[in-house]
Amino acid sequence: MKIASNRIRQARRHATLSQQQLATLVGVHRSAVAQWEQPGGSHPTVENLARVAAVTSVSFEWLATGRGRMKYISDLIPGEETPAVLIDYAAQSETEARALVALRHLDTNSALAVVEMLVALAKTQRLKLKKRKPLRV
Repeated sequence: MKIASNRIRQARRHATLSQQQLATLVGVHRSAVAQWEQPGGSHPTVENLARVAAVTSVSFEWLATGRGRMKYISDLIPGEETPAVLIDYAAQSETEARALVALRHLDTNSALAVVEMLVALAKTQRLKLKKRKPLRV
C-alpha cells in the first residue's frame, strides 16, 4: 500500500495542479503541501485532507487510507464524479449550489481563476463594510 504522501502527490498530479495551486485552493502555504508530499514529512489535518480530496476530486477514504477507489463516484447521482463536501463547505443557498455546480464543470485553471476572483471580490466587500459609519439613533 502506498503511503499518504504518495497519494497526496498522485491526487495533485491527477488534478494537474502545482503545489502552489493546491496550496492556494486548500488555504495553506506551498511549503505545507511540499511537506505532505515528502515521505516522513508532516501530515495534513483531517480538515485539510478533506479539502485536498474535494479540490482534486478523489475519494477521501482513498486519500486518507489507500482503501477504495481513487476517483470519487457518486452512488446517488449518475455520472457525478465530485467528492462529497464537508457540511461546513456545502452550499447554503440556491445561489451557492449553482456556483458549485458550475465551478465543478470548469477545468482546473479556470476554476482557480474564478476562486481567486471571488476571494478578491470578497476582500473588497469586507473593506466597504468596514468603512461604513454606524447609524446614530
